[in-house]
Amino acid sequence: MSNKLKSGILWSVIEIVIKRGIDFIVKLILARILFPEDFGVVGMAAVFISFIQVLNDAGMGPAIIQKKNLNERHLNTVFWTNVCWSILLYLFLSFIVAPIAANFYEQPILTKIIPVLSLSILSSALNTVHFSQLRKELNFRKIAFIRNISSFIAGIAAISMAFFDFGVWALVANDVIAYLITVPLFYNATKWKPSLQWDKNILKEILSFGIFITGSKIIINLVSNADYLIIGKWVGASAVGIYTLAFMMTNLVSGQVTSMLDTVMFPFYSSIQDDIENLRKYYLKLVGYYILFLYPIMLTLFLFAEELVPLFFGNQWGDAIIPLRILSLSVMIVVLTHGYNLLFRSTGRPKYEFKIQRITSLVIYLPCLVLGIYLYGIIGAAAGVLLSRLINFFIHQYILKKYFKIRIGDIFQQAYKMIILCISLSVIVFMLRYLKIDEYFILIIYALLFSTTYFALFKGNFIKIIHR
Repeated sequence: MSNKLKSGILWSVIEIVIKRGIDFIVKLILARILFPEDFGVVGMAAVFISFIQVLNDAGMGPAIIQKKNLNERHLNTVFWTNVCWSILLYLFLSFIVAPIAANFYEQPILTKIIPVLSLSILSSALNTVHFSQLRKELNFRKIAFIRNISSFIAGIAAISMAFFDFGVWALVANDVIAYLITVPLFYNATKWKPSLQWDKNILKEILSFGIFITGSKIIINLVSNADYLIIGKWVGASAVGIYTLAFMMTNLVSGQVTSMLDTVMFPFYSSIQDDIENLRKYYLKLVGYYILFLYPIMLTLFLFAEELVPLFFGNQWGDAIIPLRILSLSVMIVVLTHGYNLLFRSTGRPKYEFKIQRITSLVIYLPCLVLGIYLYGIIGAAAGVLLSRLINFFIHQYILKKYFKIRIGDIFQQAYKMIILCISLSVIVFMLRYLKIDEYFILIIYALLFSTTYFALFKGNFIKIIHR
């Protein structure tokens, strides 16, 4: 493993541990003070904002990372295009989307919340070039510092506002303040300053790559937020809040770990894009890391959701238990082929990624989700996510085999030990429950068995990570 890649992963891990720790504590405190309806209203606003936000950089950030030869004209063209475009998107969100969202959900307060939350679009546009430069250089130490500082300050502000009865605005502040603080920090980190340069031909060159990235992001965003959109319309704000909590608990670590490693691996894959065998080797290693770190957490959530949800968030969140268990299983499936799209993106074939996303998202995911919500509400939504991810696993695996010679046996070679461990411990827990053993005593037994067996089975993996 190259020193730059190793350093990038290390600093990304540091970021994820600190940032997610801060975010979890903040959400934990806010969940104790606020109500599911507050989380639900912000979730409703976030859905509509995300549909527009995905258009923000038009794939220009990834294009900067993937492109081999960059100059100042490229960077300035991207910067000024992104700033002007983001202003138009902000105005569109504030004056057109906000009233539509308020009418759709019958929540007038959205006309006030959406314009404030949408400030993140403006700040994100100012950071696109700087953030992409740091990623291209695999300088994740600076990225970790910036994101952790901004999360800490935003969290303190949000908790303070919640204690002073600002209600839903405490959640809004938590998002907006974090984005705003990053702007001067990213400028200071790169020392790059824009100059008045803009080139139409360079913009065409950048967009020829970025348009397919944007297309894929639009589809991913649509399906990622369809559950919140439909639940909010058919079931209500409280249900959105409960479902958000279930998704947050599974995504708190899993989404951040995969996002963190994707952030590191995309520029690294791009640097070795002509070496397919090396790409294959590193991809399988990445799958192994996902399994190593995420399966223990998802198994714990699946087996002990009934104890953990009331313990951390209170009894008012009890309806999140079953969706949480189902979503935990879905994460275990999705990580087996997660990141396949980066292989196409880094080798300059984002068009293939876009085609695959259209099939797996629009043909598989959305129908499963809509049917699940229609039949069983938020539990059905979680079940629809699980079913679609199971089907898409086989589609992704076929694609990996066809284009990158990664077979299903290669994937399960990374996973079989962990799968056996998870099944064995699940059987033990269910047997102890059948014998009417106290739940917290079962949790202690589970923790001891898992930690000792996990260390025995995977000690060599951690030694390799440390010494490579």
